[in-house]
Amino acid sequence: MIYDFYVELVGDSQKKEDVGAKDVDALVNGNHRGTNITSIFARIQLLAGVAARNEGIKDYVVSGDRKQGGGYKSLVHDRNNPQNTKYARELIAPALAQIKSLGVVNSAPDLTLLPPGSWFLQFTFMLAKPWMSKDDDPFYVTESVNPVRKDKVFKAPTMSAAAWKGLLRWTAMHIRLVKKKDTLTAQQFARERFVQTLLFGDEKGEESGETKDFAAYLDSLKPEARAEYERLLRKHYGLGDETPLPHHSGRLIFYPTFFNLIDVEVINPHSRETRAGTHPIYLECVPAGAQGTFSLLYVPFDLIGQEEAKIRNQAAKDLLLVAEGLQAMFLTYGFSAKRTSGYGVAEEGVSNGFLQIRAEEPAVPASSAPSAGEPSLPKYLQAPGKLKDEYLNPDGTFRERSQAELAGMKKSQRQEYEKAKKWWEREGKALAEQPPAEAPTEAVPPSPQWFRREFATFAALLEKTAEASKALLTAGGEA
Repeated sequence: MIYDFYVELVGDSQKKEDVGAKDVDALVNGNHRGTNITSIFARIQLLAGVAARNEGIKDYVVSGDRKQGGGYKSLVHDRNNPQNTKYARELIAPALAQIKSLGVVNSAPDLTLLPPGSWFLQFTFMLAKPWMSKDDDPFYVTESVNPVRKDKVFKAPTMSAAAWKGLLRWTAMHIRLVKKKDTLTAQQFARERFVQTLLFGDEKGEESGETKDFAAYLDSLKPEARAEYERLLRKHYGLGDETPLPHHSGRLIFYPTFFNLIDVEVINPHSRETRAGTHPIYLECVPAGAQGTFSLLYVPFDLIGQEEAKIRNQAAKDLLLVAEGLQAMFLTYGFSAKRTSGYGVAEEGVSNGFLQIRAEEPAVPASSAPSAGEPSLPKYLQAPGKLKDEYLNPDGTFRERSQAELAGMKKSQRQEYEKAKKWWEREGKALAEQPPAEAPTEAVPPSPQWFRREFATFAALLEKTAEASKALLTAGGEA
């Protein structure tokens, strides 16, 4: 089907360059060979077909005319306002609205359905520097254009859940193991490595009988800690000394992030001899000022069945570790390709940030103000609106006393009887004639009010996680 798509709308760029330029202009405007092409991404795909059939027109396909612009660049770049590009207005904005309406991401889970100690964290961040990545699209405009990673369905710039996991793991490893390796004992190093393995899953390169890649690098940082690390992992999963270390998932569940803008950066390598630009390289990116939403769910599934106080204690420690790693990743180390050059860092401020944990909100102390007492009932009533049984017949009507019965009463009893009779004539008879009230339905217990805190900066995130950690320990009976 893709082959037919390119063949049908490839254009006539192989004939003459001026004709090819007309094909490019028509594709950019979305009306080519009598076909209305509404998808911006489809236009870019077809531009790749035009460029592939005529080497002489590749530059025009990418950047259009030097003075008037055009080409692929006009679809993804606006020097004055990145929000005004056709790709952002006509593709990304509708795609994000559709993603939101479908509830694909960015919806908080029901913590009632998850184990104790679970928590959910979410915030919308703004890029301080452009974000870059590499897409795996094999056919994109020209070889001089590096496409940013996009979602397969919605075609919006996206950062995958796996990428978030890898970068946060690297950050946690760097700030808590690499930078502290000289001050940590072998047991402390092994314990920290073990905690991070339970959070993120088994280490890459951990194979039976040998280690490589990430696992081998951690071994090299402190070789004497390897034996203690294996012992902790085997004990946690109940494995024997000869059993290979398990492949397992971590407690953290990451969500993808969709960005709301796209742009292009240009690198122009210069010749060493002429010191003039050779051939520009176009790097698609998400520009500074763009926004995305980060979401993270923590589920201590491997601790199910253990004492709840122990689970909450570990969840509190993990929360503090993750918050420290998030602040370092977003503000210092970055989460983008070329991050060592400063790309892919965020602003300090965030929006719609909140943390929710599966622990009850602390009880609000009751007011010390004295409450008004209930009004006292007349002696002839046993409840509001109901006479005592001694004044009623078996059928519920008022029981009239005979003269002999009245003569045998004390004065106070006769006075009480007269009051009861007057009340019956005034109110009781009408109440008795009303249909019986329906039996009250069983009250539905109220939904638990889980601990929730909002924050607007990464510094505030650390403060709120400290407060949430205390709430977890309090709920577990350890405060």
